[in-house]
Amino acid sequence: MIKHRVMCVGKTLTITWRLVSTMGKNVITCPRFTVVLTVLLFFLSGIPNVSSQQNPYAPEIDYSCVDLTNNGLEVQSEYQYGFLKCSIRNNNPHDVTVKISEEWEHNVDGPYEENTDSSYYCGNENEIGREINVLASSTVVFCYKISADKYAAEGISILTSTAEVVSYSAIIPCDVCEPVDEEVQVEIRPWYTISADYSATPESAYSYNDYNYQSERIICDKSDFSELLLDLTVDGNFLGARNFSVDFSFQTSIRDLSLGGYVEYRESTFGEVNLEFDPEPLNFEAGETIRRSFKASWDIKEDTDNYDIELFTRVEIYNENDYPEGVLIDFCPPWEGVLPTQEINLNNEPSGGSFNLSSSFSMPLSVISMVMAAVIIRKE
Repeated sequence: MIKHRVMCVGKTLTITWRLVSTMGKNVITCPRFTVVLTVLLFFLSGIPNVSSQQNPYAPEIDYSCVDLTNNGLEVQSEYQYGFLKCSIRNNNPHDVTVKISEEWEHNVDGPYEENTDSSYYCGNENEIGREINVLASSTVVFCYKISADKYAAEGISILTSTAEVVSYSAIIPCDVCEPVDEEVQVEIRPWYTISADYSATPESAYSYNDYNYQSERIICDKSDFSELLLDLTVDGNFLGARNFSVDFSFQTSIRDLSLGGYVEYRESTFGEVNLEFDPEPLNFEAGETIRRSFKASWDIKEDTDNYDIELFTRVEIYNENDYPEGVLIDFCPPWEGVLPTQEINLNNEPSGGSFNLSSSFSMPLSVISMVMAAVIIRKE
């Protein structure tokens, strides 16, 4: 006999080799229990650990979101918000836990529990968290509150909300569940404001946005002038350029004291009024300032004293839809006329004869009249 050490599936066993001559071949034998143990360990070593495998079951959900700001998101004021409404539908026979996330370049608050009363509201006092439990064969609805900086560019902005099943039946994790992305197109509305900075000669000549036609101008001669330097600035979140226009005009109010009514202005009668300005449209990009000048001069005739005359010039600013955005007015104080003395009947006297004793001819005429009357009486 020869003793050897044989390795059987990682264990060292000492057995006795017996040389058996069978058909000219040597046969090596091991104890029976060693062979069985070797085969068992061999097969077990090739079976993967079941507990470490991923669960192949992946419950699915239906996920959708809709923008409730039908007319677009207003951003000019910091207190303006929009709302998104999202729903998770679980058609599975067991509960699922869904994790919610979102991606947007602007502000997203929530998710919040949806308020279902008549006045829709989505606020921060009913926040529901990022992981939402959805019962079997049921639907959960929630909402987001969205906003953006006032200078967020106008146009369509994509908000992506993601729902992912992270577990089901309360405790079983789902490592192979695919997230569901829902894209919502949010329209950011454009806005703009236009502001005016100006200087005038004389200094009190113009007032801004005073539609009562009352300026602070004190002196305005019948032969005079005014000049306005106007700086217009447009602010906003719009893209490209915005088109504006300006109009420079004058208006008069003339009352004929002789007729007691109003008449139209005629240059031949009342004198000329001249206006100088650039009528070309104004094309603004956001934040841009453009300067324009406006000059007016007039020469009202001096032989118009029997008229009450009012004159004012106005610069009006219009947007691209011809809607007025602002006005500057130079209102001259009225030039008051005087009714000619020959047309005045101070005492409303009747048309019969009368004597004016204050006249230098009154006394002689009176004496002659009395003498003639006495002569006529004597003859009779």
